[in-house]
Amino acid sequence: MREPIVINAETREITVPEAECAFGVAGERNVEVKHIRIEGRTVDGTDLTQGFSWKVSCENAGKELCADLIDGIVADAGNIEFDWIVGAAPMAYKGTMHFAVCAVRVDAAGNILQEWHSEMGAGVVGNGIEATIQNIGGQDLLAHIQSITAAAQQNAAAAQRDAAAAAKNAEDAADSAAEALNSKNAAAKSAENAAENAKAAGDAATKVIKEGIAEKLTEMQNIQKDVSTKAETAETAEKNADTAKAAAQNAQKAAEKSAGNAANSESAAKTSAERAAAARDTAQELAGRVTVDDTLSDASSSPVQNKVIFAALAKKQDVQRVTFVINDTDGGLDAVVAD
Repeated sequence: MREPIVINAETREITVPEAECAFGVAGERNVEVKHIRIEGRTVDGTDLTQGFSWKVSCENAGKELCADLIDGIVADAGNIEFDWIVGAAPMAYKGTMHFAVCAVRVDAAGNILQEWHSEMGAGVVGNGIEATIQNIGGQDLLAHIQSITAAAQQNAAAAQRDAAAAAKNAEDAADSAAEALNSKNAAAKSAENAAENAKAAGDAATKVIKEGIAEKLTEMQNIQKDVSTKAETAETAEKNADTAKAAAQNAQKAAEKSAGNAANSESAAKTSAERAAAARDTAQELAGRVTVDDTLSDASSSPVQNKVIFAALAKKQDVQRVTFVINDTDGGLDAVVAD
């Protein structure tokens, strides 16, 4: 790595190492690179890294002033460093070339606000040979350059015309694009309106269908409900008819049974009456055979006779008692003969 050219920021003193004194040969450009390090970045409170532009000012061996601009610097806490690529102007002549580093800060209008310079350093530009522009290899280089320049100018004019045509085409294309965009937007708007109309129509149709279905469904539900009600009514009537029929049959059976019971009771009563009459006749017959004491007491003058009469009456008299009760099953009358 090459040694740097060192500059003291405070004293502005510049030190060019002996190995860096040679700058190349006259006629060269943008080949030689010199690394420069400025020790110290602040001078009397001014920070040289804040807003300053950098350049290397030169006086070539032909005593002509020139400068090379510095693209950028690298700074740390104490130093500023950058590379100087030596241009054509400092290398135009053989001999000693002098240079110095300069930093300038300007305002927005380009007015210089601050400017810092180093002392001068020196370098040597070696001797070389370069053909004149008038003749290279038996040709008139100037005429050649002029012809090349004319051709370049013609090409530039053609390029300018092509650029103008391209600009016009671009403008036309932009207009066409704008029209296409407008057409696209109009089509999109139409499609949007069509979609909205289709949606509205679909919603309306859906609403009509839903309302129609709901109405028919309600009607069918009412019919089904009415049929169910009538079926239930018919079923209830049928059950009531069966119940009435059963009740009638039971009533008929009860009536028949009651009639039978009544006939039996009548027969039993008749039999009892006949027995009572027979008993009465027997009693009368016996009464004619014995003397009856009317008092019928133990104090009678003929107590034995009384007992005989009672005994005979007890044996001869057979009277049955008949009681009628309501049957719990059919509601008829049942005759009960007492023992």
